Amino acid sequence: VIPQETAGGGLYLIPSSMKCEDIARVLSEGYDVELLQTGLEGLSEEFNLDYLFIDTHPGLNEETLLAIGISDAVLLILRPDQQDYLGTAVILEVAESLEVPKVLLIVNKALPELDINALKQKIEETYGKSVAGILPLSNDMLRLGSQGIFCLQHPEHSLTRQFQQIASHC
Repeated sequence: VIPQETAGGGLYLIPSSMKCEDIARVLSEGYDVELLQTGLEGLSEEFNLDYLFIDTHPGLNEETLLAIGISDAVLLILRPDQQDYLGTAVILEVAESLEVPKVLLIVNKALPELDINALKQKIEETYGKSVAGILPLSNDMLRLGSQGIFCLQHPEHSLTRQFQQIASHC
């Protein structure tokens, strides 16, 4: 959590349970979709959120479909490899059928030696959607090891500038 007083805004992170018994229960019993939607709406209102990001598992499952279905915008993150290209096409088709108003693509873990402009053009032509940004594979991000918020610890880093560019598309 980043308090509003220190950063001019707030960032709230709500992780899912990491307890094996909770995960097993959801897998075997499922969960109440309406309760999840009501809870997300309540969080948005309670904290007066400008954005609510839902980080789902890769691929399609009930949770992903719900998240796509209730979204005003979908930021679809893909790696520049063939496996992700196929999965991305399926998810884009679902988002279109669910009439999501805005869909943006973000390329993650792009190797530094790739021609970024050519990669962006190829992806936009392949999917007919805008690429909001291309995130390079970053050793600095890897070193952070989820121990902080990258952009706050590295405000002048080129990766931070890419995140800012992506945010400008939202």
